[in-house]
Formats: sequence, C-alpha cells, structure tokens
Amino acid sequence: HNFVVNGDSYTGSMIHNYYLYEENSRLSMLPWDYNLAFGSFQGGNAAASVNDDIDAPLSCTGSGDRPMMDWILKDAAALEQYHRYLSDFIQQFDFEAMIAQTADLIAPYVQKDPTKFCTYEDFLSGAAALKQFCTLRAESVSRQLSGDDTPVDTGDLDLSSTGTMNKG
Repeated sequence: HNFVVNGDSYTGSMIHNYYLYEENSRLSMLPWDYNLAFGSFQGGNAAASVNDDIDAPLSCTGSGDRPMMDWILKDAAALEQYHRYLSDFIQQFDFEAMIAQTADLIAPYVQKDPTKFCTYEDFLSGAAALKQFCTLRAESVSRQLSGDDTPVDTGDLDLSSTGTMNKG
C-alpha cells in the first residue's frame, strides 16, 4: 500500500477508502479505490511521490489519528517486519516486465473498447509512466531501507499520465 503512494486512502489526508476486517482476533486493513494511487492523488508531484518516506507515509505524522500505522512505526519488531515486507516486495518483482506484460495483455481490448475514457495513446503513456514510477519507487524504497536518504531523480516522469482527479 505504501509502495504505491496512495494518497486517497488510510495514509492520505482524508483517511478513507479502506475497510477493517477482523478474523480470529486479527485485524486487517483492506484498502480500495486505487485509481489515484502511484502518487497521482491531488495532482501529485513525481519527486515527492517517488521519494515518499516509508516511515512517515504521506499524511501520517504520528499524531494518533492513524493507530495502525502509529503502532507499526513505534513498535521495533513491527517496524522491522514492515521493512522486511517492503524489501521482499521490491526484490520479488520485475516491475517493468510485469507492467509491460499486463499492458500487452489488455492493449487489444483497450484499442477496441468503444466506451473507453481515454485514447489508446493515453493508455500507452499511462503504462509507460506506471513502469517508470514503480522502477523509481523501488529504487527509493531500497535506498531508504539501506539508510540512504538521497532522493531518487525522477527526471521527466509525469504522474498525470496515469490519471488525475476529475479528468479520467
């Protein structure tokens, strides 16, 4: 969840778009509404989104209004596990290949869809931006996990290519 920098969520300023699920005394957060993830919520800034602090994600400030996140960040064992999950996640996936494969799979359907809300060229631009974002975000998370706070250069990454509020 924090990898994709979803500001329209629990970690965002509105603290919404998630459910809490309890089973056998174990609480899980089920986030939803990811259409403005990948830093694009409220016209996101590429550099700020790619380099979002994994230990202070988005609007989480430790003020007590995010008890689940506060607990993770304040408990040494939970924080270590959270970091391990992030590390495993970024090492497990080839984001460029996964996004390219998915885009190739659905591209013919996007081209033929008479009800699509963007052009095929917009779709291709969005897929390219998504690949770039995930690759850069993985680099940033990796640096943060190693203790390096040097921001990743986002170059010409345009987050609006992945979608924006009130504009598709």
